[in-house]
Amino acid sequence: MQVTDIVSMVANVGFPVTLCFILIKYVLQTVGTKLDHMNDKIAALTEEIRSLEDGNDGSGTVDQNGAKHR
Repeated sequence: MQVTDIVSMVANVGFPVTLCFILIKYVLQTVGTKLDHMNDKIAALTEEIRSLEDGNDGSGTVDQNGAKHR
């Protein structure tokens, strides 16, 4: 967003409305980045769970630390 765009918005709709638009844009970008990061972590956790399930041969259970119990 250029300075001229901001000045034009302030002149047309007023300062509070312009500030709301700027804050909404910032919040949406920030939340989007955080959601992408969370999505990557969930995918990594899913792969880890699958690898733990594949390592379990059915003769016991696996606890949270990865230790097998009969």
